[in-house]
Amino acid sequence: MRIGIDASRAFVDNPTGTERYSYEVITRLLKLPEAKKHTWILYVRPQFLISNFKFLNNDQMFKCPNVQIREIPLSRLWTQVGLAARTWVDDLDVLWVPAHTLPVLRKLGIRTVVTVHGLEYEWLPEYENWLQRWYLPLSTKYAVMSASRIIAVSEFTKRQLVERLGADERKIAVIHEGVTRQRLETSVQRLVKGKYLLFVGTIQPRKNLVRLIEAFSRLDARRYTLVIVGKLGWMYDEVVTLAKKHKVVITGCINEAERYGLLRNALVYVQPSITEGFGLPVLEAMAAGVPVVSSSGGALAEVVGDAGVLFEPYDVNDMSHKLSLVIHSHSLQEELIKKGRERVKQFSWEKAARETYRILISKS
Repeated sequence: MRIGIDASRAFVDNPTGTERYSYEVITRLLKLPEAKKHTWILYVRPQFLISNFKFLNNDQMFKCPNVQIREIPLSRLWTQVGLAARTWVDDLDVLWVPAHTLPVLRKLGIRTVVTVHGLEYEWLPEYENWLQRWYLPLSTKYAVMSASRIIAVSEFTKRQLVERLGADERKIAVIHEGVTRQRLETSVQRLVKGKYLLFVGTIQPRKNLVRLIEAFSRLDARRYTLVIVGKLGWMYDEVVTLAKKHKVVITGCINEAERYGLLRNALVYVQPSITEGFGLPVLEAMAAGVPVVSSSGGALAEVVGDAGVLFEPYDVNDMSHKLSLVIHSHSLQEELIKKGRERVKQFSWEKAARETYRILISKS
């Protein structure tokens, strides 16, 4: 079987959620013993071949004769023109896109699998620019209705697909994301000193950081710092202004060792998002042995379970109260750390890769 994968998001510096998912699942999927029965064609953007040349040479996976790399040299219309054309040229049997967009003019009769990470644009359309407000609903709806199979990363996302987009429930498989147990760590003294609370993610309205900073400001600011790790996304001016006013550090993009160092040494990890299709950082915090305080928005309650303390995302008082509760209780911190370590055992990238493989080779 000839299986194509949109790997355009998989091998990038400073990956966000969808990019991390693509990398973790693709690399593990291709290393499955049973994967050697098939031909795998990875489609990448031009910059991949430059930034990942060393990675390609060092990883045996990419030296296997059944794994091929195809560069699509387009900066615009990469999916709808470049990827669409390759489905015909490479005579694919299956195409998997680990995001929400499928090429319309793809090879006739090809099986398609698409992963949907969430429908956040449905919740907060006012925070998207006009192009995204038009494009995201259209492209996601088309992908969901035309795909042979759909992978949803949470039960919450599956319900949203059925209720909001009218997706066929029988086509949807829920495959949870996994968690990477990072070991590489470096000093974070240049970034922050003393006790701190941590958030990791792109600075954008859906992450609810304005309310987080307001909730944090009600704590004893002399004793703690709030650290926000992530790139500036959009509509971030108010967050930056408030950060300067209160004891908040915005690091911007940092390397993986520093990111893990900050995570491993945080007093509390806080996830204030209004909604999430999954919520990978809360699992990473649990795996690092850090107590989690999280919004109940979207799929977060599903992912956190009883291994974290939840708050209502629009309620600043509730957020501040729950943070204070955990910060001032050593016994509660220990309990959450213990529960978190048990919780992450239920989430595995290996399991996600194996279940994805079964979907890709399935005839249905």
